[in-house]
Amino acid sequence: MQSVGPYRFTEALGVCQVGTAWWAIDGHDRLATVAVLDGAAATDQPWREAFANAANALALTPDGQRYVDADLAAAKPWVAYPAEEGMGAQRLFQDLGMELQPAESAAEILIPATGTVTEPPQPVSAAPASGIPGPTSGAPLPWAMHAPMVPQQVSPAPQQMSPAPQQVSPAPQPVSPAPMPEHPQPVSVPPQEPFTAPARRIAPSAPPRHRTGRWIGIGALVLVVLAGAGGVAVWANSGGDKKPEHTASTSAPPLLPTTPPESPGVEPPKPGAWPTQWPKFKERDTVRTLNLDGLGFPVKVPTNWQCTLAGRAEGFVKYQCGTSATGAEALGGEVIVRDCPQPCTAQWQTAMRGVEEAWGTQWIRSGEYASYAEKILEADGGQRHGLIVVAYFRSGEDGAIDRQLVIRMTSPVPEAYQLRRFASYIRDVVVF
Repeated sequence: MQSVGPYRFTEALGVCQVGTAWWAIDGHDRLATVAVLDGAAATDQPWREAFANAANALALTPDGQRYVDADLAAAKPWVAYPAEEGMGAQRLFQDLGMELQPAESAAEILIPATGTVTEPPQPVSAAPASGIPGPTSGAPLPWAMHAPMVPQQVSPAPQQMSPAPQQVSPAPQPVSPAPMPEHPQPVSVPPQEPFTAPARRIAPSAPPRHRTGRWIGIGALVLVVLAGAGGVAVWANSGGDKKPEHTASTSAPPLLPTTPPESPGVEPPKPGAWPTQWPKFKERDTVRTLNLDGLGFPVKVPTNWQCTLAGRAEGFVKYQCGTSATGAEALGGEVIVRDCPQPCTAQWQTAMRGVEEAWGTQWIRSGEYASYAEKILEADGGQRHGLIVVAYFRSGEDGAIDRQLVIRMTSPVPEAYQLRRFASYIRDVVVF
Protein backbone atom coordinates (compact mmCIF):
# COMPACT_ATOMS: atom_id res chain seq x y z
CA MET A 1 0.00 0.00 0.00
CA GLN A 2 1.22 3.53 -0.75
CA SER A 3 2.47 5.92 1.91
CA VAL A 4 3.62 9.53 2.36
CA GLY A 5 5.71 10.79 5.24
CA PRO A 6 4.66 8.92 8.39
CA TYR A 7 1.25 7.99 6.91
CA ARG A 8 0.43 4.56 5.48
CA PHE A 9 -2.60 4.54 3.19
CA THR A 10 -5.23 1.92 4.01
CA GLU A 11 -8.09 2.76 1.64
CA ALA A 12 -9.00 5.40 -0.93
CA LEU A 13 -11.66 7.78 0.38
CA GLY A 14 -12.40 9.24 -3.04
CA VAL A 15 -10.89 10.73 -6.18
CA CYS A 16 -11.37 13.95 -8.18
CA GLN A 17 -9.79 15.47 -11.29
CA VAL A 18 -6.75 16.81 -9.43
CA GLY A 19 -6.08 14.28 -6.70
CA THR A 20 -7.06 11.55 -4.27
CA ALA A 21 -8.21 11.50 -0.65
CA TRP A 22 -7.04 8.53 1.45
CA TRP A 23 -7.72 6.91 4.76
CA ALA A 24 -4.35 6.50 6.45
CA ILE A 25 -2.65 5.50 9.70
CA ASP A 26 0.33 7.38 11.15
CA GLY A 27 3.33 5.94 12.98
CA HIS A 28 1.31 5.79 16.21
CA ASP A 29 -1.61 3.94 14.57
CA ARG A 30 -3.81 7.04 14.65
CA LEU A 31 -6.38 7.36 11.88
CA ALA A 32 -6.13 10.28 9.48
CA THR A 33 -7.35 11.47 6.10
CA VAL A 34 -4.73 12.57 3.59
CA ALA A 35 -5.29 14.74 0.50
CA VAL A 36 -2.76 14.13 -2.30
CA LEU A 37 -2.46 16.37 -5.36
CA ASP A 38 -2.01 13.90 -8.20
CA GLY A 39 -1.87 13.46 -11.94
CA ALA A 40 -1.23 16.49 -14.15
CA ALA A 41 -2.13 18.86 -11.32
CA ALA A 42 0.88 17.67 -9.31
CA THR A 43 3.23 19.00 -12.00
CA ASP A 44 1.28 22.20 -12.68
CA GLN A 45 2.61 25.13 -10.60
CA PRO A 46 -0.68 27.09 -10.44
CA TRP A 47 -2.46 24.02 -9.07
CA ARG A 48 0.34 23.29 -6.60
CA GLU A 49 0.03 26.84 -5.28
CA ALA A 50 -3.77 26.71 -5.18
CA PHE A 51 -3.59 23.43 -3.23
CA ALA A 52 -1.20 24.95 -0.64
CA ASN A 53 -3.21 28.19 -0.36
CA ALA A 54 -6.44 26.24 0.14
CA ALA A 55 -4.85 24.20 2.95
CA ASN A 56 -3.60 27.37 4.65
CA ALA A 57 -6.93 29.14 4.27
CA LEU A 58 -8.86 26.16 5.63
CA ALA A 59 -6.63 26.14 8.71
CA LEU A 60 -7.13 29.85 9.39
CA THR A 61 -10.83 30.40 8.79
CA PRO A 62 -13.08 30.44 11.89
CA ASP A 63 -14.94 27.28 10.88
CA GLY A 64 -11.93 25.71 9.16
CA GLN A 65 -9.80 22.75 10.00
CA ARG A 66 -6.14 22.51 10.92
CA TYR A 67 -3.91 19.89 9.43
CA VAL A 68 -1.32 17.97 11.45
CA ASP A 69 1.28 17.28 8.79
CA ALA A 70 2.06 18.21 5.21
CA ASP A 71 4.71 18.24 2.51
CA LEU A 72 3.77 20.91 -0.02
CA ALA A 73 7.13 20.67 -1.78
CA ALA A 74 6.86 16.95 -2.57
CA ALA A 75 6.51 15.69 -6.14
CA LYS A 76 2.89 15.00 -5.17
CA PRO A 77 2.00 17.55 -2.46
CA TRP A 78 -0.03 16.14 0.43
CA VAL A 79 -1.82 17.34 3.57
CA ALA A 80 -2.92 15.15 6.51
CA TYR A 81 -5.89 15.75 8.84
CA PRO A 82 -6.86 13.94 12.08
CA ALA A 83 -9.80 11.66 11.38
CA GLU A 84 -11.54 12.48 14.66
CA GLU A 85 -12.16 16.03 13.44
CA GLY A 86 -13.94 15.08 10.25
CA MET A 87 -13.10 14.51 6.60
CA GLY A 88 -10.41 17.18 6.28
CA ALA A 89 -8.99 15.78 3.04
CA GLN A 90 -12.44 15.76 1.44
CA ARG A 91 -13.10 19.32 2.59
CA LEU A 92 -9.80 20.55 1.14
CA PHE A 93 -10.74 19.28 -2.31
CA GLN A 94 -14.23 20.75 -1.92
CA ASP A 95 -12.68 24.16 -1.22
CA LEU A 96 -10.86 23.73 -4.52
CA GLY A 97 -14.22 23.09 -6.21
CA MET A 98 -13.61 19.37 -6.61
CA GLU A 99 -16.17 16.83 -5.43
CA LEU A 100 -14.79 13.39 -4.62
CA GLN A 101 -16.08 10.43 -6.61
CA PRO A 102 -15.80 6.70 -5.76
CA ALA A 103 -12.22 5.50 -5.89
CA GLU A 104 -13.13 2.97 -8.58
CA SER A 105 -13.58 5.87 -11.00
CA ALA A 106 -9.94 6.99 -10.71
CA ALA A 107 -9.01 5.91 -14.24
CA GLU A 108 -11.89 7.95 -15.67
CA ILE A 109 -11.67 11.01 -13.41
CA LEU A 110 -8.06 11.72 -12.49
CA ILE A 111 -6.24 13.66 -15.23
CA PRO A 112 -3.11 11.68 -16.16
CA ALA A 113 0.28 13.15 -15.48
CA THR A 114 0.87 13.61 -19.20
CA GLY A 115 -2.21 15.77 -19.60
CA THR A 116 -2.77 19.47 -18.99
CA VAL A 117 -5.09 21.19 -16.56
CA THR A 118 -7.08 24.37 -16.61
CA GLU A 119 -6.51 27.31 -14.33
CA PRO A 120 -7.17 26.57 -10.64
CA PRO A 121 -9.66 28.61 -8.60
CA GLN A 122 -8.52 32.13 -7.74
CA PRO A 123 -7.86 32.87 -4.04
CA VAL A 124 -9.38 35.99 -2.51
CA SER A 125 -8.65 38.07 0.59
CA ALA A 126 -6.60 36.59 3.39
CA ALA A 127 -8.29 35.19 6.47
CA PRO A 128 -7.91 37.38 9.59
CA ALA A 129 -5.49 36.12 12.21
CA SER A 130 -8.20 36.38 14.85
CA GLY A 131 -10.11 33.64 13.07
CA ILE A 132 -7.61 30.92 13.83
CA PRO A 133 -9.48 27.83 15.02
CA GLY A 134 -8.58 25.86 18.09
CA PRO A 135 -5.70 23.40 17.97
CA THR A 136 -6.11 19.80 17.01
CA SER A 137 -6.02 17.11 19.64
CA GLY A 138 -4.05 13.91 19.89
CA ALA A 139 -1.97 14.34 16.70
CA PRO A 140 1.76 14.90 16.31
CA LEU A 141 3.14 18.13 14.96
CA PRO A 142 5.07 18.02 11.69
CA TRP A 143 8.65 19.01 11.15
CA ALA A 144 8.99 22.75 11.31
CA MET A 145 8.24 24.92 8.31
CA HIS A 146 10.15 28.09 8.50
CA ALA A 147 9.08 30.64 5.95
CA PRO A 148 6.24 33.09 6.62
CA MET A 149 2.80 32.07 5.55
CA VAL A 150 0.31 34.30 3.74
CA PRO A 151 -3.05 32.63 4.36
CA GLN A 152 -5.52 32.85 1.52
CA GLN A 153 -9.17 31.92 1.27
CA VAL A 154 -10.23 30.01 -1.80
CA SER A 155 -13.12 31.02 -4.00
CA PRO A 156 -16.09 28.63 -3.73
CA ALA A 157 -16.77 28.94 -7.46
CA PRO A 158 -13.80 27.36 -9.23
CA GLN A 159 -13.42 26.82 -12.93
CA GLN A 160 -14.18 23.43 -14.40
CA MET A 161 -11.39 21.01 -15.27
CA SER A 162 -10.96 19.91 -18.84
CA PRO A 163 -8.81 17.02 -20.07
CA ALA A 164 -8.28 18.80 -23.37
CA PRO A 165 -4.76 20.34 -23.71
CA GLN A 166 -4.61 24.08 -23.30
CA GLN A 167 -2.37 26.81 -22.00
CA VAL A 168 -1.80 26.81 -18.25
CA SER A 169 -2.37 30.28 -16.85
CA PRO A 170 0.06 31.85 -14.37
CA ALA A 171 -0.03 30.98 -10.70
CA PRO A 172 -2.72 32.87 -8.80
CA GLN A 173 -0.40 33.93 -6.06
CA PRO A 174 2.89 32.92 -4.41
CA VAL A 175 2.52 30.15 -1.94
CA SER A 176 4.05 29.99 1.48
CA PRO A 177 4.76 26.99 3.65
CA ALA A 178 1.93 25.54 5.63
CA PRO A 179 0.98 26.65 9.15
CA MET A 180 2.04 24.68 12.15
CA PRO A 181 -0.79 23.37 14.26
CA GLU A 182 -1.08 23.92 17.98
CA HIS A 183 -1.75 21.29 20.58
CA PRO A 184 -3.55 22.28 23.77
CA GLN A 185 -2.60 19.41 26.06
CA PRO A 186 -0.97 20.72 29.20
CA VAL A 187 2.31 18.99 29.82
CA SER A 188 4.83 19.40 32.53
CA VAL A 189 8.90 19.89 32.43
CA PRO A 190 11.99 18.76 34.30
CA PRO A 191 13.66 20.68 37.03
CA GLN A 192 16.83 19.84 35.18
CA GLU A 193 16.93 20.94 31.54
CA PRO A 194 18.64 18.59 29.10
CA PHE A 195 21.23 21.14 28.03
CA THR A 196 22.65 21.59 31.53
CA ALA A 197 22.51 17.94 32.64
CA PRO A 198 25.93 16.29 33.18
CA ALA A 199 25.03 13.56 30.66
CA ARG A 200 23.58 14.67 27.35
CA ARG A 201 20.18 13.10 26.79
CA ILE A 202 19.27 14.63 23.46
CA ALA A 203 21.16 13.91 20.27
CA PRO A 204 20.41 15.20 16.77
CA SER A 205 18.73 12.73 14.48
CA ALA A 206 21.39 13.27 11.82
CA PRO A 207 24.91 11.83 12.24
CA PRO A 208 27.26 14.28 13.99
CA ARG A 209 29.67 16.26 11.89
CA HIS A 210 33.41 16.49 12.36
CA ARG A 211 33.17 19.19 14.96
CA THR A 212 36.79 19.82 15.97
CA GLY A 213 37.78 21.64 12.81
CA ARG A 214 34.59 23.65 12.86
CA TRP A 215 35.10 24.70 16.46
CA ILE A 216 38.67 25.77 15.67
CA GLY A 217 37.30 27.84 12.78
CA ILE A 218 34.68 29.43 15.01
CA GLY A 219 37.28 30.17 17.66
CA ALA A 220 39.52 31.72 15.05
CA LEU A 221 36.62 33.87 13.86
CA VAL A 222 35.96 35.05 17.41
CA LEU A 223 39.63 36.03 17.77
CA VAL A 224 39.60 37.81 14.41
CA VAL A 225 36.52 39.76 15.43
CA LEU A 226 38.11 40.59 18.76
CA ALA A 227 41.25 41.82 17.03
CA GLY A 228 39.27 43.79 14.48
CA ALA A 229 37.23 45.43 17.21
CA GLY A 230 40.36 46.28 19.15
CA GLY A 231 39.11 44.33 22.11
CA VAL A 232 41.65 41.55 22.60
CA ALA A 233 42.74 41.49 26.21
CA VAL A 234 46.11 40.20 27.33
CA TRP A 235 46.09 38.54 30.71
CA ALA A 236 49.26 38.22 32.76
CA ASN A 237 50.28 34.73 33.79
CA SER A 238 51.54 35.65 37.23
CA GLY A 239 48.91 34.19 39.51
CA GLY A 240 46.02 36.33 38.36
CA ASP A 241 46.88 39.41 40.45
CA LYS A 242 47.33 41.68 37.44
CA LYS A 243 44.44 43.34 35.66
CA PRO A 244 43.93 42.74 31.95
CA GLU A 245 45.37 45.28 29.56
CA HIS A 246 43.13 46.45 26.72
CA THR A 247 43.72 48.10 23.41
CA ALA A 248 41.80 51.20 22.34
CA SER A 249 38.36 49.60 22.56
CA THR A 250 36.69 49.35 25.97
CA SER A 251 34.55 46.38 24.90
CA ALA A 252 35.34 43.10 26.64
CA PRO A 253 34.78 39.63 25.17
CA PRO A 254 31.32 38.24 25.99
CA LEU A 255 30.89 35.31 28.34
CA LEU A 256 30.53 32.59 25.70
CA PRO A 257 30.15 28.81 26.21
CA THR A 258 33.42 27.26 27.39
CA THR A 259 33.02 24.04 25.36
CA PRO A 260 32.27 23.65 21.67
CA PRO A 261 28.69 22.82 20.68
CA GLU A 262 28.07 19.22 19.74
CA SER A 263 26.23 20.37 16.61
CA PRO A 264 26.25 24.11 15.85
CA GLY A 265 23.71 25.50 13.41
CA VAL A 266 24.32 25.44 9.67
CA GLU A 267 25.67 28.75 8.38
CA PRO A 268 24.92 31.09 6.79
CA PRO A 269 21.26 31.55 7.75
CA LYS A 270 18.99 31.16 4.76
CA PRO A 271 16.57 34.01 4.01
CA GLY A 272 13.23 33.88 5.76
CA ALA A 273 10.99 35.71 8.22
CA TRP A 274 9.38 35.10 11.58
CA PRO A 275 6.57 32.51 11.13
CA THR A 276 3.35 34.49 11.35
CA GLN A 277 1.34 31.30 11.93
CA TRP A 278 3.03 30.60 15.26
CA PRO A 279 0.59 30.92 18.17
CA LYS A 280 0.56 33.74 20.70
CA PHE A 281 -0.83 34.10 24.20
CA LYS A 282 -4.56 34.87 24.21
CA GLU A 283 -6.81 36.43 26.82
CA ARG A 284 -8.23 33.05 27.80
CA ASP A 285 -4.77 31.60 28.52
CA THR A 286 -3.82 31.24 32.17
CA VAL A 287 -0.46 33.00 32.38
CA ARG A 288 1.64 35.16 34.64
CA THR A 289 4.28 37.80 33.93
CA LEU A 290 7.72 37.58 35.56
CA ASN A 291 10.29 40.34 35.91
CA LEU A 292 13.51 38.35 36.07
CA ASP A 293 16.53 40.18 37.40
CA GLY A 294 19.14 40.84 34.73
CA LEU A 295 17.06 40.14 31.64
CA GLY A 296 15.85 43.70 31.16
CA PHE A 297 12.41 42.71 29.87
CA PRO A 298 9.30 40.96 31.27
CA VAL A 299 8.67 37.27 30.62
CA LYS A 300 5.15 35.87 30.25
CA VAL A 301 4.77 32.15 30.96
CA PRO A 302 1.95 29.66 31.66
CA THR A 303 1.18 29.35 35.36
CA ASN A 304 2.66 25.84 35.52
CA TRP A 305 6.06 27.18 34.36
CA GLN A 306 8.88 28.26 36.65
CA CYS A 307 11.96 30.34 35.79
CA THR A 308 15.04 29.70 37.94
CA LEU A 309 18.34 31.56 37.84
CA ALA A 310 20.97 29.20 36.40
CA GLY A 311 24.00 31.47 36.01
CA ARG A 312 25.09 35.08 36.32
CA ALA A 313 28.23 37.14 35.70
CA GLU A 314 29.11 40.59 34.49
CA GLY A 315 27.20 41.12 31.25
CA PHE A 316 25.62 37.64 31.39
CA VAL A 317 22.53 35.99 32.89
CA LYS A 318 20.88 32.62 32.29
CA TYR A 319 17.52 31.27 33.45
CA GLN A 320 15.96 27.82 33.19
CA CYS A 321 12.28 28.20 32.29
CA GLY A 322 9.73 25.42 31.92
CA THR A 323 7.53 22.98 33.80
CA SER A 324 8.64 20.57 36.48
CA ALA A 325 8.07 17.30 34.61
CA THR A 326 10.99 15.01 33.91
CA GLY A 327 11.99 12.49 31.27
CA ALA A 328 10.00 12.36 28.08
CA GLU A 329 7.49 14.92 29.41
CA ALA A 330 10.17 17.58 30.03
CA LEU A 331 9.25 20.97 28.56
CA GLY A 332 11.40 24.08 28.64
CA GLY A 333 15.00 25.17 28.49
CA GLU A 334 17.37 28.11 28.61
CA VAL A 335 16.83 31.86 28.31
CA ILE A 336 20.21 33.62 28.07
CA VAL A 337 21.07 37.31 27.75
CA ARG A 338 24.67 38.45 27.33
CA ASP A 339 26.38 41.66 26.29
CA CYS A 340 27.54 42.00 22.71
CA PRO A 341 30.86 43.90 22.42
CA GLN A 342 30.59 47.35 20.91
CA PRO A 343 30.15 47.90 18.12
CA CYS A 344 28.05 44.74 17.86
CA THR A 345 28.97 44.09 14.23
CA ALA A 346 27.64 41.39 11.91
CA GLN A 347 30.95 39.55 12.43
CA TRP A 348 30.44 39.54 16.19
CA GLN A 349 26.86 38.36 15.82
CA THR A 350 27.91 35.49 13.53
CA ALA A 351 30.75 34.44 15.83
CA MET A 352 28.54 34.47 18.94
CA ARG A 353 25.77 32.53 17.18
CA GLY A 354 28.31 29.97 15.96
CA VAL A 355 29.19 28.77 19.47
CA GLU A 356 25.58 27.92 20.39
CA GLU A 357 24.27 24.36 20.33
CA ALA A 358 21.68 24.19 17.54
CA TRP A 359 21.42 20.43 16.80
CA GLY A 360 23.12 20.84 13.42
CA THR A 361 20.05 22.31 11.77
CA GLN A 362 19.87 25.16 9.25
CA TRP A 363 19.57 28.67 10.65
CA ILE A 364 16.66 30.70 9.26
CA ARG A 365 17.05 34.48 9.21
CA SER A 366 13.92 36.04 10.70
CA GLY A 367 15.06 39.67 10.61
CA GLU A 368 18.16 41.82 10.35
CA TYR A 369 19.29 40.83 13.84
CA ALA A 370 17.67 37.45 14.50
CA SER A 371 17.80 33.82 13.39
CA TYR A 372 16.03 30.67 14.56
CA ALA A 373 16.07 26.93 13.96
CA GLU A 374 13.82 23.97 14.75
CA LYS A 375 14.40 20.24 14.63
CA ILE A 376 12.81 16.97 15.64
CA LEU A 377 15.32 15.34 18.00
CA GLU A 378 15.83 11.73 18.97
CA ALA A 379 15.92 11.46 22.76
CA ASP A 380 15.59 8.48 25.10
CA GLY A 381 14.20 6.31 22.33
CA GLY A 382 11.54 8.87 21.38
CA GLN A 383 11.19 12.18 19.61
CA ARG A 384 11.26 15.73 20.96
CA HIS A 385 10.85 19.13 19.37
CA GLY A 386 13.80 21.52 19.61
CA LEU A 387 13.62 25.29 19.11
CA ILE A 388 16.47 27.80 19.31
CA VAL A 389 16.33 31.57 18.72
CA VAL A 390 19.41 33.81 18.66
CA ALA A 391 18.69 37.53 18.42
CA TYR A 392 20.43 40.85 19.09
CA PHE A 393 18.57 43.82 20.54
CA ARG A 394 18.85 47.32 21.98
CA SER A 395 18.79 47.68 25.76
CA GLY A 396 19.94 51.30 26.12
CA GLU A 397 18.66 54.69 25.13
CA ASP A 398 21.34 55.30 22.50
CA GLY A 399 19.61 52.85 20.13
CA ALA A 400 22.70 50.69 19.57
CA ILE A 401 22.45 46.89 19.31
CA ASP A 402 24.26 45.82 22.47
CA ARG A 403 22.84 42.53 23.81
CA GLN A 404 22.36 38.97 22.62
CA LEU A 405 19.31 36.83 23.47
CA VAL A 406 19.34 33.03 23.25
CA ILE A 407 16.21 30.89 23.71
CA ARG A 408 16.93 27.16 23.52
CA MET A 409 14.13 24.80 24.52
CA THR A 410 12.78 21.32 23.89
CA SER A 411 9.39 19.70 24.43
CA PRO A 412 7.35 16.63 23.56
CA VAL A 413 6.51 16.95 19.86
CA PRO A 414 2.79 17.71 20.42
CA GLU A 415 3.73 20.55 22.79
CA ALA A 416 5.89 22.47 20.29
CA TYR A 417 3.24 25.18 20.21
CA GLN A 418 4.15 26.11 23.79
CA LEU A 419 7.75 26.84 22.80
CA ARG A 420 6.68 28.84 19.76
CA ARG A 421 4.15 30.82 21.77
CA PHE A 422 6.79 31.71 24.37
CA ALA A 423 9.33 32.72 21.70
CA SER A 424 6.76 34.85 19.86
CA TYR A 425 5.94 36.71 23.06
CA ILE A 426 9.61 37.44 23.78
CA ARG A 427 10.09 38.66 20.22
CA ASP A 428 7.18 41.08 20.55
CA VAL A 429 8.52 42.42 23.86
CA VAL A 430 12.20 42.70 22.94
CA VAL A 431 11.50 43.71 19.32
CA PHE A 432 14.05 41.94 17.15
